Amino acid sequence: MRKPSIRTVLRDENQRLRWPFRLVWNDTDRRPQLLIRLTLAFALFIALAGAGNQFRPTLLSGDTPLVRTINMLGRQLPNAVGLALATVIAALVIDRRRLTDFGLRIDQGWWHGIVGGTILGAGITLLSIVIGLRMGYYEFAGTVRTHRPLVWPFLAAGGAVFQLIFVVPEELFVRGYLITNVTEDLDSVQRIPRWVAVGIGILASSGVFYLTHAAGKGTTYGGMAGGISILLGLAYVFSGDLSVPIGIHFGFNFAGVLAGTNVQPASLLRLTSSTTIQESIALPVEAVFVRLVGAVLGIGLLVAWYHAVRGPLRVAPTLHCPTLRWKPTDDTLDE
Repeated sequence: MRKPSIRTVLRDENQRLRWPFRLVWNDTDRRPQLLIRLTLAFALFIALAGAGNQFRPTLLSGDTPLVRTINMLGRQLPNAVGLALATVIAALVIDRRRLTDFGLRIDQGWWHGIVGGTILGAGITLLSIVIGLRMGYYEFAGTVRTHRPLVWPFLAAGGAVFQLIFVVPEELFVRGYLITNVTEDLDSVQRIPRWVAVGIGILASSGVFYLTHAAGKGTTYGGMAGGISILLGLAYVFSGDLSVPIGIHFGFNFAGVLAGTNVQPASLLRLTSSTTIQESIALPVEAVFVRLVGAVLGIGLLVAWYHAVRGPLRVAPTLHCPTLRWKPTDDTLDE
């Protein structure tokens, strides 16, 4: 007796994929279904970022501010490379998309988004500091006087790069990959309105952000990260690019470095607090609350900004109309 071929096992007489295999494979898009894609992506995330986190080299000996900055970068880089590599593999191989579908379309307007987002993110952090100094949950302990004028720019550049090497891959995965995949898949269900699909995608990304930050810094810090993540998610879905969320995330973190709530060699001020939610930073519960209020205000500013620049708010087409790598595009057809 002749054994059935693999095609016969997988497909019926009309060449349609048999229903058990449809649970794991999207035959139209030629890629795994959403749950399989996300499972594989998270497995890559855990494996590669975790492997990078195990390798934390000390590049230089000594304890000067410049040496500490270089070693700080060296210890963070393997983890950042692992996370970036996991996201790129998931996007190109598992999801079969182009990276531009996840918001990496770098042009002149992209840099405008980076600058605008940085101002907004820094404003949220500085708001919590100014109010904290007025209300008393922060105390000003002076300025940092150990920096040489010619050395500080290198410390600041190192501190900025330190933030960017994990902010960019985080945003690419949590905002670009996760929100895009969830939104696209749910939007294909006719009974689910597009804004509901987007909302679920943003909540899913905020949940991941909460878990990853709460794991190392506690539930209060995780709650702050999850709340800020809603602002970052909206910044992404309105535009379809990552420039504004990257800018907000960077500005939020780097302003804390310069102002001294997250002490690093580039810090200019010394701020203290009698209580903190995490030992390595000066962040009392009151500051967390003010930052979350600032995020709400930031959402209002973001909506006004996008409406003024782009007109009526809408979900970016790249979130629900994927550009799959195996499909020809207008550019490839013209070649």
